[in-house]
Amino acid sequence: QHRITAVAALAMAPFKKKKQKKAGAAAAAAEAPSAEAEVGEGADRKEAAATEASPAAEAGPAPAKRKAPEEAAGEESQKKKKKEKKKGGNIVAGDEPKSAGATEDGNSAAEAKPKPAGATEDAYAASAVIFFTRDAAGDVAKVLLAVEERKVQASYIGLAQKGKIIQNMLLFPMGRREKKDKSDAVETAKREYIEETSNYGGLAKYLDFADFSGDATRADATNAELAELQKKNNKFWTGRRNMAVFFKPAGMVNLFCEVPAEAASSARRLALGGISLKQIEKAKAAAAQAEAERAAEAEKEDTQEPGKKKPKKAKVSQSGNPSYSVGKTDQLEPIWLDAEELRRAITSGERSPVLTVDDGECRLFPTAASVLRLEEARKWL
Repeated sequence: QHRITAVAALAMAPFKKKKQKKAGAAAAAAEAPSAEAEVGEGADRKEAAATEASPAAEAGPAPAKRKAPEEAAGEESQKKKKKEKKKGGNIVAGDEPKSAGATEDGNSAAEAKPKPAGATEDAYAASAVIFFTRDAAGDVAKVLLAVEERKVQASYIGLAQKGKIIQNMLLFPMGRREKKDKSDAVETAKREYIEETSNYGGLAKYLDFADFSGDATRADATNAELAELQKKNNKFWTGRRNMAVFFKPAGMVNLFCEVPAEAASSARRLALGGISLKQIEKAKAAAAQAEAERAAEAEKEDTQEPGKKKPKKAKVSQSGNPSYSVGKTDQLEPIWLDAEELRRAITSGERSPVLTVDDGECRLFPTAASVLRLEEARKWL
């Protein structure tokens, strides 16, 4: 019986092991959900504690505190010092710190005062001269303009066609100011007139004593002072109602300069290449004299005893300043026009009115037309 029981126990051993494995697996499966629940409850408790500890976290980051200007400037200075140390203590161009309110030139806003109206560098960009004569009644009789062949945009002179055309234009002798003019609008106008018209009629001399205040009483007083000099030379003369008109769109000063009626009858050219003929003659005479002196010195050298030092050659003096270059010259053909023709052209309303000059068609340059349409110019004309 014991043997049978032992054999049966051996036979049933594998089945008992299987039962034990199944029971262990079932117990493990039953314990797993409870462990997960405990883990979940622990995480919830931690999250709740973190939420209670930092309620501001849900509202986002706190706004940065605005720094006072002094504090910001101090930090900027510290950053600059660190930057200089990294560069070996040398300041690189463009890295200089600017104080609060500093301008581009390094001056503070309080020191950077606005330029006064009419400052020298802002006064004018160009200058023009309009010579004219008066009749016995004191009205404007003739006005000096100049003809120049120009290549212009057709639309610029009011034509419907497209592209550029060659057109004879009527304009005033005018030009940009240059350094040699010493910021003097009268000097600019005089230089441009001599360069562009070869000093037609010798009218440039009247700019030397012209009074552009527009005050007839003052002009009469000036003429009275120059009465004795006028007997020797008629350049010591000024018109009674000359005026200077500023044309803002072009930054141009326009000098309306009266000349004696007889001056309109002269067509002499007293300059060439922007230089007066008198200066040219003087330069030629100086060159001839210098050449004669060199020839005389050469003869002395030929007859001089050997061993003696030769005298230095005399330097030829040059008139004028060679550092100033002259641009386009002698390109204008001056013409005296009756004032009545100009009045009709100005009142026509055209952008570039047509005028007949020596049986040929010319157009008034738009800038000249705009100047003559200014209120002061209309009253003058």
